[in-house]
Amino acid sequence: MNRLVRLLLPLGVLATLVFAPPAAAVHNLDQHSLNMQKLFASPNASGATNSDIAFWGSRAYVGNYNSVRIYDIANPAAPQLIRDFECVGPQNDPAVWGNLLFLAIDRTMTGPNCGSTPTVNQQGGAFHDDPSGWEGVRIIDVSNPANPVQVGAVYADCGAHTITLNPVSVSTIHLWVSSYPLNPGPTCGPVRGPAAGRHPHHGVIQIIEVPLANPAAAREIAEPQIVYPGDPDNAFNPGEHGLPLLTMRACHDIQIHTKLRIAAAACAEQGQLWRIGADGIPDTANPIWVVDEVADSDGPGGGDTQVDFWHSATFSWDGKIINFIDESFGSGCPTVTNTGLTEPRTPSDSGWMFFYDRQGNKLSQMMMPRRTGNYCSAHLGNVVPAIGQYLLANAWYTGGSDIVDFTNPRIPHEASYYYTARTPAEGTPVTTPAANTWSHYWYENHVGDDNGMWTYGNDIPGGFQVFRTTMPVVDIGLTRMNPQTQEDVFQCRIALSARSLRAGTARTVRATVRLRPGTAILPNQAVGSVPIRFRGPGVSANLRTNANGAAQLGVNATRRGTLRVSIPDVPNMRGCTASARVAAAPRRGTRGTGAGLTGRRP
Repeated sequence: MNRLVRLLLPLGVLATLVFAPPAAAVHNLDQHSLNMQKLFASPNASGATNSDIAFWGSRAYVGNYNSVRIYDIANPAAPQLIRDFECVGPQNDPAVWGNLLFLAIDRTMTGPNCGSTPTVNQQGGAFHDDPSGWEGVRIIDVSNPANPVQVGAVYADCGAHTITLNPVSVSTIHLWVSSYPLNPGPTCGPVRGPAAGRHPHHGVIQIIEVPLANPAAAREIAEPQIVYPGDPDNAFNPGEHGLPLLTMRACHDIQIHTKLRIAAAACAEQGQLWRIGADGIPDTANPIWVVDEVADSDGPGGGDTQVDFWHSATFSWDGKIINFIDESFGSGCPTVTNTGLTEPRTPSDSGWMFFYDRQGNKLSQMMMPRRTGNYCSAHLGNVVPAIGQYLLANAWYTGGSDIVDFTNPRIPHEASYYYTARTPAEGTPVTTPAANTWSHYWYENHVGDDNGMWTYGNDIPGGFQVFRTTMPVVDIGLTRMNPQTQEDVFQCRIALSARSLRAGTARTVRATVRLRPGTAILPNQAVGSVPIRFRGPGVSANLRTNANGAAQLGVNATRRGTLRVSIPDVPNMRGCTASARVAAAPRRGTRGTGAGLTGRRP
């Protein structure tokens, strides 16, 4: 949700820090786990609200409400600013595909082009429902990142709060536009919406088709309808959660798993799972399942929670686990919301994250364990493509950036964290936190770094940040990352190297495990530190691959047959199998003919 909405809510006081500050002045104090370091930080020049990030190759596209900053991150520890491209428009959430950058604009502007300004009334105040105003998606050519050029724009009713990129063919992409009546708009909301023939709750996502060879011809092609099955009024009323916004039926963030053709959608009132058709259009009217957390039966600090706003969704890379996040409308840390339309309102725990399996069964819920400020709700992150582990990079507003380990999805825990606290002078109230992190994502565009993770944050006041977390993790280098688009299912392959295998004759078998080629996977990546099994006549051994993806075993088969070498399914990766024939022991006085190696897919 637009972070500016948070300013409508009462601000609290930062929690007491572990280290006592000097009483002389306000200053910032970094708090972090021993395994996480911040190596780079850069606020934007205008002081505008920082928002989301997208990655392509060795570039990061870092959005803020005033511009998009394009960084060279070939050396992750020392990003180099290529261009701060001014293009005013909240939220400026970016998505990128090759040489095209797409920006989501969720505020009425005087025109579609960069250089336009927010619409205002005669008194100089915000004028969201100006009938001549524009909001939607801007299209920027970044083939020369030092000199971006706008090449198109597509209007979207209710604007574009977030966009999800779906590569439907080599020549065409779709942009799924999520939006809702955060404010009235030219064709949005309870008055101008119906006047334009639209529902006052909005009730759709809008799909824009972009021909890559002619992006100026981009156009809307579909408006899948949003429904809330089982919800009594088929609508989301923010007033039930203490926030004076318009009633809506819409979605916020949607993540696509392109290989599995499913989408996890955080849709304000519910979390939903959708099928994606062969034409790239999701079946939003018939969700596979929906989930909700509707009541906190035991009040603040208890075991139950109530979701204020289903905000974002993220798949594990194998599609087995789905993480949903609630953006709290409340305050405090942990966050508490006073819920209900009438007094007395009911205090309820909110702002947690949730883990579900592919069938929609709830596995667990989690609130970060630290107490960091006046508002520490979960917000935006992505799942690290770590082989054998489930790890989630996430932002927690005043809680900063962290890594959540959900390898056991029933018992998730925080594995690392970094945030900046504001320490006041004695007797001086604090009204704003130093950390207020919008997004925090894993991304690596190189191969062979298996001693830790590189992650990138965008902090609302603090700007673009780079973190290094030292952990024993095997993560996969990618060519690109739009955090709302997951393009691969990781699968392994085993190459066997052995001299002729014969019963009764000792031989050494070497297995080397690498990833199969994928859509966005950097090539020739070894799969280290995973279990590997050797089974055959008289052979049974369980090993682990080394950092180079190799395992070696001395084999002395007792009879003819087949030696099978296999990797089981592990978190984020499907298993694989290879086999080798074991020939019979040679007869005395004869010369053997050898044995061959065969392989098969899982």
